[in-house]
Amino acid sequence: MQTALARLRAKTDQDVSTLVARQLKRSLAETKRGNYQDVTRTYRFARTVIAVAGLPPAHREPLERYLAALRPHIELPSSAVA
Repeated sequence: MQTALARLRAKTDQDVSTLVARQLKRSLAETKRGNYQDVTRTYRFARTVIAVAGLPPAHREPLERYLAALRPHIELPSSAVA
């Protein structure tokens, strides 16, 4: 039973990281089109999922690299610009 749960958790981690990676890749493409509102929304979603999901480093680190690439393109609140 324990190994079955471990396999299920590993598959779930892989699925979550794949979905988030696809969204982040799509958002990187959106930055070229200037669609920064969607980029900001995806950035926040991905950051939340990574924090809540408790992904192992092997799954988390590539996602954090995508987040770092997106960070310069997200819309900041107007109070942060001043």
